[in-house]
Amino acid sequence: MVLANPLVERRWKVLRGPLGGYATTSLRDVITGAQWSTAESPDFSLTVDGVALTSSHGWGDVGVRTATLAGGATEVTFDLRTPAASAIDLEVIRSYTLHPDAAVVEVRSTLIDRGPTPLRVGAYSLDELTSASGGGVEVQAYRGGSDNQDTFRTVTTETTTFDDEGEVLRVDSGSGGGWFSVSERRGGLMNRASRTAPLPGLWRTAVGVDPARDLVDLGPVDAPDSNDNRVGNPAHPAPARQRTVPAGGSLDLGRADTGVYHGGIAAAAATFAADFDAHRRAPVVDSIDQNTFHPFGHGPQLSDAPMRAQADAAKALGIETFMLDDQWQGSSSGDWRFDPARFPDSDGDGVPDVVDHLHGIGMNLGLWMSPLEFNPSSQAYRAHPDWACAPTGDVSAQIPSDAGLGVWDVTNPRFRAYITGVVDRAVARWGVTEFKFDFMTWVDCPPHDYLDYEDAFVTLVQQLQARHPGVTFELDETNDQRCWPFESAVLGQSWFDNDHTHGSTVVARQLHDLWSAAPWVPPSSLGLGLYDGTLSASYPARYLMSIAMLSHVTVWTDTTRIPAADAVETSWWLHWYRAHRGELGGVVLEDTGADPIDGTSWVALQPWSGDHGYLFVFRQGGGDASRQVPLQGLDPRRSYRITDVRTGIDMGTAAGSALTAGYSVSLPQRYTSLVAAVTPV
Repeated sequence: MVLANPLVERRWKVLRGPLGGYATTSLRDVITGAQWSTAESPDFSLTVDGVALTSSHGWGDVGVRTATLAGGATEVTFDLRTPAASAIDLEVIRSYTLHPDAAVVEVRSTLIDRGPTPLRVGAYSLDELTSASGGGVEVQAYRGGSDNQDTFRTVTTETTTFDDEGEVLRVDSGSGGGWFSVSERRGGLMNRASRTAPLPGLWRTAVGVDPARDLVDLGPVDAPDSNDNRVGNPAHPAPARQRTVPAGGSLDLGRADTGVYHGGIAAAAATFAADFDAHRRAPVVDSIDQNTFHPFGHGPQLSDAPMRAQADAAKALGIETFMLDDQWQGSSSGDWRFDPARFPDSDGDGVPDVVDHLHGIGMNLGLWMSPLEFNPSSQAYRAHPDWACAPTGDVSAQIPSDAGLGVWDVTNPRFRAYITGVVDRAVARWGVTEFKFDFMTWVDCPPHDYLDYEDAFVTLVQQLQARHPGVTFELDETNDQRCWPFESAVLGQSWFDNDHTHGSTVVARQLHDLWSAAPWVPPSSLGLGLYDGTLSASYPARYLMSIAMLSHVTVWTDTTRIPAADAVETSWWLHWYRAHRGELGGVVLEDTGADPIDGTSWVALQPWSGDHGYLFVFRQGGGDASRQVPLQGLDPRRSYRITDVRTGIDMGTAAGSALTAGYSVSLPQRYTSLVAAVTPV
């Protein structure tokens, strides 16, 4: 069996017999001819009810089928089932997808319990490959919870066997070529990247999940000695936590992406990001937003007349979506109706006056929601207390909060139908085009654990996207781990930072956020607070707007008080973004290695699309007035023209080889930036 296109080829051998299976026999870079698989390599390992399984042995039935998907992608599916005499009756479905323009093979794993009793799932891999020993390995681990910590990405290099926390694994031959695997899960201790030595001269490398690594997720409660509110299992490998496949039910283990690259380290992330952006992310519009949380919060200005004035000023600047954050609903979390004291409906048609005003001036409406939480006074909870995640959700509802912290059971079909109706009503009646989903707190409520609730929430958002393809669902990742990075990036944008700086400055922190995401996670998926108390003589509008261009642009200020000259500068950049946002949202290469959170390091990031793109360079509060910036992804045989996008000045033409060696950027003033178009001649 083979999946192949002009970029990559993956082959498998079906192993027949009473205890058969299948194995990878080839993972080949078609362009270079490099072969990264040796021997017959099992594709996955899995522990179910204490029984260790692999793809290559122990299966009584092995089915294989192929299909052509929309867009020309090819899919190969292996269907495995345990023998009739086995202690468990398990079916494993593994579907591999390859798009015509990608050097990445995507694989999704689903377990089906065909027996009469639930099955317990321990550690498992999402994809594996056996290769010749040698070469270096880089593991990247991502952690959400931007309110609680600063370390959003940890990079580890390995030269021998290992078992690390991580979602990205890259294996390099030492010559700038190799292969990688990415686990499309949210960050956390249970996500693993590992390598063993099954035989002399061979490595077996895998990405996967070990649920037993987690003890508990405390959700909104601050956990001692934890910056993400998650507590590891001190007794590991004792299985404090496993996954459950209900009798007659199924469990989606998740997706992994395995691809090949050549031409340097940057090519690995670029290869993945291009496929991820084109084929995995929801087709959302990167709208220019204003969010009301800062500076208005829950205060009296979050009301009809002040918000109309904000919307008028926002429209004049070029902002497209006006998002009302928490408290538009008052105490109706769970019911989700506009607070009539804040937002009256003078004509009684069910549409608040402020919404009519927004639509009248041609702006989109965005709404904050905490769809998994309820206020205990809500009509929905009083009428349907059985929808709560009991007893945890009922207990948490007693915690004083404006929004309410009671937790719904998102696996409950009746609740899912209800909250779907709430979203349907908001879209149909109020014309909502963007939701910001907050307080996605994962808690244990037997028989479900917080991993069940996380999976159920993700599928709920996917179903809402299918119902409302023109609506954006933005996730708030500012407390604990939520879904960041890849699980949320697949769904849409992520509200990423409430500007809790932990000793750094807000602006340095925002550069750190973008730098931490690139190059594997699209920085354009991160919402950051533009002008959140930062616009000043030290941080001029051009500098701050240059940073915002790489994010999900979200203004966080009183737009009626932006000085006139800064408003002109802001408007210019917003209109430039509207014309070029399609070129900023995919691959963003990392041209500098120092973490900018120190407030002094230069930062260079490079959005790149095929043979052209942009160079964003930021000089912070330290360093020399000039810097050599090595560009990536250029053809050394071609020449490229550099143009300052703000001034239109032609900054000259240089060979790709020279730009790769280093392009000299001079920024005499601190807290200034260069945004330049890089186009082949």
